[in-house]
Amino acid sequence: MERDELVSPEVARALRPWFSGITLGARPVLPDAPAVLEQPDHGTTLAWRTGSADPYDVVVMGPRTRARYYVGRPGRDCLQLRFRPGRAAEFLGLPLRDLADRAVAVAELDSEPLRTFARLITDGDSSPGPESPRARLRSLARAVPAALPARPDREGLRRRIVAEAMAMLAAGDGSPPTPVGLVARHLNVSERHLRTVFVDGVGLTPSRFVRIDRVRTVLARIDQTLPELATEAGYYDQSHMGADFRRVMGTTPHAFATRRWPAVEACAAAEADSDHHGLVPQPHSMT
Repeated sequence: MERDELVSPEVARALRPWFSGITLGARPVLPDAPAVLEQPDHGTTLAWRTGSADPYDVVVMGPRTRARYYVGRPGRDCLQLRFRPGRAAEFLGLPLRDLADRAVAVAELDSEPLRTFARLITDGDSSPGPESPRARLRSLARAVPAALPARPDREGLRRRIVAEAMAMLAAGDGSPPTPVGLVARHLNVSERHLRTVFVDGVGLTPSRFVRIDRVRTVLARIDQTLPELATEAGYYDQSHMGADFRRVMGTTPHAFATRRWPAVEACAAAEADSDHHGLVPQPHSMT
């Protein structure tokens, strides 16, 4: 994890086993973007509104399978902690299969570990009131070991299967993703078992994970030429990339790069998650 003014080494050590990164604030994918973009994302995050004094003012944000475009509007920044592969289901004590495209408040989620975690955030806090992001992270780091007792060995096995499968399916080396059948054989499990464990641990099927991962690769390198993008993201050809991108982003890669985005929406999210939409936060990565 980067040593910066937000995350101390002590906090990083406590959070690193569970979370791969921390985000705070917002920045556009492209300079002079015509709208606020909510990117597709195969990860699951915990999110707090900064400035809130309520430890239960936390939302679990499941995977997002489609991009959404919003009218820019002012709002409080959001502190988000992104789970490591396979860790979200273990943290919540729940499968993630029903969290795709949802942002669920603590009170609405039947997760005793999460409720315990939220309660422990304020234990021993002698100065009630809104916490700064740095103070909130210290509170989170203190609560993690107490809220998350040791899990059965099978939880670790399922987490390993999910993490290794995600690594094999992810884009990055310019080659097409490994077929699910080959991933299953590599992990010494049946293809059916892999799909079940993957959906429970990620919230998406392997094929949907691959689609979102490749589109995110294209978004991260959108300033490159389209043939380069198709190759680096592991598509068979530029046409294949365009079809996937349009399905997830609602427009073509060229139109997106030239800022011809789909019509924007007025954000109509519920109060519990309204401040968590439309953010592309600045990351503080954990390694």
